[in-house]
Amino acid sequence: MQTYQHISMFLHRYVKGSLVGKFSIGVVLGLLLFVATFVVNVPGASAHANYGCSNAYTVVSGDTLSRIGYRYGTGWSALASYNHIANPNLIYVGQTICIPASGADSYAPAQGPVVTPYVAPQPAPAANGSVAAMIYQVFGPYGSAAINVASCESGLNPGAYNQSGASGVFQIMPGTWAGTSEAGASPFNAYANIVAAHQIFVRDGYSWGEWTCKP
Repeated sequence: MQTYQHISMFLHRYVKGSLVGKFSIGVVLGLLLFVATFVVNVPGASAHANYGCSNAYTVVSGDTLSRIGYRYGTGWSALASYNHIANPNLIYVGQTICIPASGADSYAPAQGPVVTPYVAPQPAPAANGSVAAMIYQVFGPYGSAAINVASCESGLNPGAYNQSGASGVFQIMPGTWAGTSEAGASPFNAYANIVAAHQIFVRDGYSWGEWTCKP
């Protein structure tokens, strides 16, 4: 703005008198105002950045906020709020996620991108307490309802299987499983099954229509 004022004073001082001069001043000032407005409104010129973020994570293929939060010991809702993410179900490969200080100490990321999206299937069912903790971690405020559904469907047993093909903690059918980001993992992997169930729950408008059991 100061540059604009200086140029305006210069033009008024040295381009005097004539109608052409006054017209030229008006044209030049108008162009300057247009350029200044354009620069101020260039996309990204005022984009939000987490300045001072000392614990940044770069999103890789297959990531979700729930998965990232689980690694760092924080919730997906905390990550969404801290990074001003309007839609927590929509993140992009290459996007930088700033990890809040409360979750940064629980996980030290390796140098460079290491793509290890899935954990090998557990040979034995996990203890109910750990499965419940994962459900609360992934489902956040809907954790209690999710616990009720999973308890009814499988008894919180990651190894549960039904002759219909329904598998795992949330008894997800093979066709439904294939449509989630966890399709490459085993449905008997407790965490993968819980993440897939959360995706289905969100996809269906935060409803339990996919399951026979209800909260």
